[in-house]
Amino acid sequence: MRSGRLTALALVVALVALGATACTPVPAAVEGPLPSGSGSVSPSLSPSPTAPPVDPAVALDVCNQASAASVAVTKIFNDQIAAIEQAAAHNDQAVMVAAAETINTQFVGVATAFRQLAALPIPAELKTVLTDIATALTQMSSLAYTGTTVDIRKKLVDFAAALTKTCTPASASPSPTV
Repeated sequence: MRSGRLTALALVVALVALGATACTPVPAAVEGPLPSGSGSVSPSLSPSPTAPPVDPAVALDVCNQASAASVAVTKIFNDQIAAIEQAAAHNDQAVMVAAAETINTQFVGVATAFRQLAALPIPAELKTVLTDIATALTQMSSLAYTGTTVDIRKKLVDFAAALTKTCTPASASPSPTV
Protein backbone atom coordinates (compact mmCIF):
# COMPACT_ATOMS: atom_id res chain seq x y z
CA MET A 1 0.00 0.00 0.00
CA ARG A 2 1.60 3.21 -1.19
CA SER A 3 -0.06 5.57 1.33
CA GLY A 4 1.15 3.39 4.22
CA ARG A 5 4.74 3.73 3.02
CA LEU A 6 4.27 7.47 2.49
CA THR A 7 2.94 7.81 6.02
CA ALA A 8 5.89 5.90 7.47
CA LEU A 9 8.29 7.88 5.29
CA ALA A 10 6.66 11.17 6.26
CA LEU A 11 6.88 10.25 9.94
CA VAL A 12 10.54 9.30 9.59
CA VAL A 13 11.33 12.50 7.66
CA ALA A 14 9.52 14.58 10.24
CA LEU A 15 11.15 12.80 13.18
CA VAL A 16 14.60 13.18 11.62
CA ALA A 17 13.92 16.88 11.18
CA LEU A 18 13.21 17.13 14.89
CA GLY A 19 16.80 16.47 15.84
CA ALA A 20 17.33 17.12 19.53
CA THR A 21 13.86 18.47 20.35
CA ALA A 22 12.96 15.42 22.43
CA CYS A 23 13.52 17.31 25.69
CA THR A 24 10.52 19.61 25.69
CA PRO A 25 8.20 20.78 28.48
CA VAL A 26 5.34 18.60 29.67
CA PRO A 27 2.53 18.98 27.14
CA ALA A 28 -0.91 20.32 27.96
CA ALA A 29 -2.42 16.83 27.82
CA VAL A 30 -0.48 15.82 30.90
CA GLU A 31 -0.10 19.11 32.74
CA GLY A 32 -1.70 19.54 36.09
CA PRO A 33 -0.90 18.85 39.68
CA LEU A 34 0.55 15.53 40.56
CA PRO A 35 -0.92 13.96 43.70
CA SER A 36 1.78 14.32 46.31
CA GLY A 37 2.43 16.01 49.58
CA SER A 38 5.48 17.82 48.24
CA GLY A 39 6.00 19.95 45.20
CA SER A 40 8.75 17.75 43.82
CA VAL A 41 8.91 14.02 43.33
CA SER A 42 12.18 12.34 42.54
CA PRO A 43 12.93 8.67 42.90
CA SER A 44 15.70 7.65 45.27
CA LEU A 45 18.84 6.26 43.70
CA SER A 46 19.35 3.83 46.56
CA PRO A 47 16.69 1.33 47.48
CA SER A 48 14.97 1.90 50.77
CA PRO A 49 14.91 -0.98 53.25
CA THR A 50 11.11 -1.09 53.17
CA ALA A 51 8.69 0.07 50.54
CA PRO A 52 6.66 3.14 51.49
CA PRO A 53 3.08 2.37 52.45
CA VAL A 54 0.56 2.40 49.64
CA ASP A 55 -1.97 5.22 49.78
CA PRO A 56 -5.24 4.03 48.15
CA ALA A 57 -6.41 7.60 47.48
CA VAL A 58 -3.13 8.44 45.74
CA ALA A 59 -3.27 5.16 43.78
CA LEU A 60 -6.79 6.00 42.57
CA ASP A 61 -5.72 9.51 41.58
CA VAL A 62 -2.65 8.13 39.77
CA CYS A 63 -4.83 5.64 37.91
CA ASN A 64 -7.24 8.40 36.87
CA GLN A 65 -4.42 10.69 35.71
CA ALA A 66 -2.56 7.92 33.89
CA SER A 67 -5.70 6.67 32.16
CA ALA A 68 -6.64 10.20 31.06
CA ALA A 69 -3.11 10.82 29.78
CA SER A 70 -3.15 7.52 27.90
CA VAL A 71 -6.42 8.44 26.17
CA ALA A 72 -5.17 11.96 25.40
CA VAL A 73 -1.81 10.85 23.98
CA THR A 74 -3.54 8.23 21.80
CA LYS A 75 -5.96 10.81 20.41
CA ILE A 76 -3.16 13.28 19.77
CA PHE A 77 -1.08 10.59 18.06
CA ASN A 78 -3.97 9.57 15.79
CA ASP A 79 -4.84 13.19 14.96
CA GLN A 80 -1.23 14.08 14.17
CA ILE A 81 -0.69 10.96 12.03
CA ALA A 82 -3.76 12.00 10.04
CA ALA A 83 -2.20 15.47 9.65
CA ILE A 84 1.08 13.89 8.49
CA GLU A 85 -0.75 11.76 5.91
CA GLN A 86 -2.61 14.78 4.59
CA ALA A 87 0.58 16.87 4.52
CA ALA A 88 2.45 14.07 2.74
CA ALA A 89 -0.19 14.10 0.01
CA HIS A 90 0.58 17.80 -0.53
CA ASN A 91 4.34 17.46 0.09
CA ASP A 92 4.05 19.93 2.98
CA GLN A 93 7.21 19.30 4.99
CA ALA A 94 6.48 22.03 7.55
CA VAL A 95 3.16 20.48 8.58
CA MET A 96 4.73 17.00 8.71
CA VAL A 97 7.51 18.27 10.98
CA ALA A 98 5.06 20.16 13.23
CA ALA A 99 2.82 17.09 13.58
CA ALA A 100 5.75 14.80 14.34
CA GLU A 101 7.04 17.35 16.84
CA THR A 102 3.65 17.34 18.58
CA ILE A 103 3.71 13.54 18.81
CA ASN A 104 7.25 13.57 20.14
CA THR A 105 6.44 16.25 22.71
CA GLN A 106 3.45 14.27 23.93
CA PHE A 107 5.38 11.01 24.23
CA VAL A 108 8.21 12.66 26.15
CA GLY A 109 5.79 14.59 28.39
CA VAL A 110 3.68 11.56 29.25
CA ALA A 111 6.80 9.46 29.89
CA THR A 112 8.07 12.12 32.31
CA ALA A 113 4.71 12.39 34.06
CA PHE A 114 4.42 8.59 34.38
CA ARG A 115 7.88 8.38 35.95
CA GLN A 116 6.84 11.03 38.47
CA LEU A 117 3.59 9.23 39.20
CA ALA A 118 5.47 5.94 39.67
CA ALA A 119 7.46 7.56 42.49
CA LEU A 120 4.32 8.08 44.58
CA PRO A 121 3.01 5.66 47.26
CA ILE A 122 1.17 3.31 44.91
CA PRO A 123 1.09 -0.49 44.52
CA ALA A 124 4.20 -2.09 43.02
CA GLU A 125 2.25 -3.46 40.04
CA LEU A 126 1.06 0.05 39.13
CA LYS A 127 4.61 1.41 39.53
CA THR A 128 5.84 -1.28 37.13
CA VAL A 129 3.14 -0.53 34.54
CA LEU A 130 3.82 3.21 34.67
CA THR A 131 7.57 2.71 34.42
CA ASP A 132 7.23 0.25 31.53
CA ILE A 133 4.96 2.64 29.63
CA ALA A 134 7.33 5.54 30.31
CA THR A 135 10.26 3.51 28.99
CA ALA A 136 8.34 2.51 25.85
CA LEU A 137 7.21 6.09 25.18
CA THR A 138 10.78 7.31 25.57
CA GLN A 139 11.96 4.70 23.08
CA MET A 140 9.15 5.59 20.67
CA SER A 141 10.15 9.26 20.78
CA SER A 142 13.75 8.41 19.89
CA LEU A 143 15.11 9.04 16.42
CA ALA A 144 16.47 5.49 16.53
CA TYR A 145 12.98 3.98 16.93
CA THR A 146 12.18 1.80 13.92
CA GLY A 147 8.55 0.91 14.68
CA THR A 148 5.73 1.72 12.31
CA THR A 149 2.56 3.70 12.85
CA VAL A 150 0.72 0.40 13.27
CA ASP A 151 3.23 -0.73 15.92
CA ILE A 152 2.81 2.51 17.84
CA ARG A 153 -0.98 2.34 17.69
CA LYS A 154 -0.88 -1.22 19.04
CA LYS A 155 1.43 -0.17 21.87
CA LEU A 156 -0.86 2.71 22.78
CA VAL A 157 -3.82 0.31 22.95
CA ASP A 158 -1.71 -2.10 25.02
CA PHE A 159 -0.80 0.73 27.43
CA ALA A 160 -4.46 1.58 27.98
CA ALA A 161 -5.28 -2.09 28.54
CA ALA A 162 -2.44 -2.50 31.05
CA LEU A 163 -3.61 0.56 32.98
CA THR A 164 -7.20 -0.65 32.95
CA LYS A 165 -6.16 -4.10 34.17
CA THR A 166 -3.93 -2.68 36.90
CA CYS A 167 -6.27 0.07 38.01
CA THR A 168 -9.51 -1.88 38.03
CA PRO A 169 -10.04 -3.56 41.37
CA ALA A 170 -10.58 -7.27 41.10
CA SER A 171 -14.29 -7.75 41.44
CA ALA A 172 -15.41 -10.38 43.82
CA SER A 173 -16.44 -13.30 41.72
CA PRO A 174 -19.65 -14.91 42.82
CA SER A 175 -19.37 -18.20 44.63
CA PRO A 176 -20.37 -21.16 42.56
CA THR A 177 -23.79 -22.41 43.46
CA VAL A 178 -24.20 -26.05 44.17
